[in-house]
Amino acid sequence: MSGEPKNSPPNTHWVALYTFIILLPLVYFIPPWVIRTVSDEPFVVTVISVFLITLIVNYFALPAVLKAHIKITN
Repeated sequence: MSGEPKNSPPNTHWVALYTFIILLPLVYFIPPWVIRTVSDEPFVVTVISVFLITLIVNYFALPAVLKAHIKITN
């Protein structure tokens, strides 16, 4: 019996890679969208963009990717 226990989360290297891949399009597309739809004030754009990106990554994208990783590797 070697390796990770069944249904264990991936190691931190995988999580870092997944986070990087998830963040790339979000950081690229969300701030311009906020500028067009909400405000062009830099502080407002930053706060709203960081809020949306954090929400998407932590509650939707990363849990889905980690669940898929566990399903694929086990």
